[in-house]
Amino acid sequence: MGRHQRHDQFDTFGKGDRKKREQARAIKRVRDRDTREIVGYLYEWNTGQLNVMWTGDVRTNVVYE
Repeated sequence: MGRHQRHDQFDTFGKGDRKKREQARAIKRVRDRDTREIVGYLYEWNTGQLNVMWTGDVRTNVVYE
């Protein structure tokens, strides 16, 4: 299983909203900026929160497609 980005880094809801995360769907590929290799996927939860699931180590030099 891949590593997940901390949810608060992509949290699109305010602190008062407490809807339970139940389902997520992949909405974008995360690619290494230089090699264009897929290094993860961006998921959107039913709450509106966004998280990255990495296929390996967390990367910093990426693009979302």
